[in-house]
Amino acid sequence: MRQPTRRNWFTALVLGQHDLGIGDVALAVVLSLYAVDLVTGHNSKHLDGGWTAAVAVLLMTGPVLFARWQPLAAAAALALGAGLNWILIGHLIRCGATLPAVFYVAFVIGSRCHRRDVMVGIALLAVSLVCQGWSDPKLGSPSVAIVMVPISLAFMGAGRLLRSRNAKISELEIRTAELRAQRELNAKMAVDADRARIAGDLDEFLHDQVTKIASAASAGRATLESQPDEAQDAFVSIQETGRETLTHMRDVVRSLQDNAPTEPQPVLRQLDRLISQSASSEIQLQVNGDPRMLPPGLELSGYRIVEHLLLTLAEDGSSRASVGVTFQPDALELRVVGASVRESDARPALAAATERAVLHGGTLRSNLSKGLRETVVQIPIPLGQV
Repeated sequence: MRQPTRRNWFTALVLGQHDLGIGDVALAVVLSLYAVDLVTGHNSKHLDGGWTAAVAVLLMTGPVLFARWQPLAAAAALALGAGLNWILIGHLIRCGATLPAVFYVAFVIGSRCHRRDVMVGIALLAVSLVCQGWSDPKLGSPSVAIVMVPISLAFMGAGRLLRSRNAKISELEIRTAELRAQRELNAKMAVDADRARIAGDLDEFLHDQVTKIASAASAGRATLESQPDEAQDAFVSIQETGRETLTHMRDVVRSLQDNAPTEPQPVLRQLDRLISQSASSEIQLQVNGDPRMLPPGLELSGYRIVEHLLLTLAEDGSSRASVGVTFQPDALELRVVGASVRESDARPALAAATERAVLHGGTLRSNLSKGLRETVVQIPIPLGQV
């Protein structure tokens, strides 16, 4: 069973209905008290209808109480109540309280019922209005329904507008939830791709380190008797290489653990912080085009690409470098320019950045001239995210 909200906890507890608010109770009570006051003659020059009329008139206001729960039943109750008051009680002024009840039920029918039920509901309310026109001296005649029915239709139309608005809001909430789930899925895919790259780098790193250890062990064994000093150096090299490998593996395993504490994935607007933490030369950040939020995977990859490319810049405080981010209509361009490290040192970072770009269907172009490197990355923005 659906739990009652704060708005209707009282009626859920007292009346056993969850789709009933305090406003329904208050409106029914106010209209009923006013109707009783009208028919008992306290504020009217017409005859006092007595307590019989006071009880009967509740049939024309009380259904407001369950109108939101059972709209058609409330409309039928209003029609039956109007007919009984006309036949059993006769001519008394009741319209000041009973017409608002009809209009409210018309609004509820419009906001809660389907088209076929709406037609049934308006027919029942029309019967109520005709009976009131016959039995209420202030309304005069049944022909008053010619005016009151369109007014009821106007209230019903307002209810239909509310129903349409609520349906659109519900649809937007569903689409928002779907988009949020898609963004989370894209972010997870980007993280998985990052982990796959790290695992590939780890395999290559281990292969190189084991090769170094094997070479050092072979050299040490060959010189163990003839050149003990060189053999000792080889074994020291094996020890250092082993420690370096173990440290690197611990770092990688820690980053791949699913249960490790995580932080929000970095995005392009955090590049200024990344650049400020860089040990390379003085770097200037330039943002061009129409800055906007991109898909989470693309935001993360753009950040990582710049992070990799910063490793290609020389740590020279006397030179200047620049990082350019250009938001084109259908693509993201990243440009890193500055004094370069040695080609052998830049190659791993360029390879990692290229993998990131290719993951999104992008390209990387890097030129080195007279010690100055210019790297440009072009990544297309998926259709629908432009």
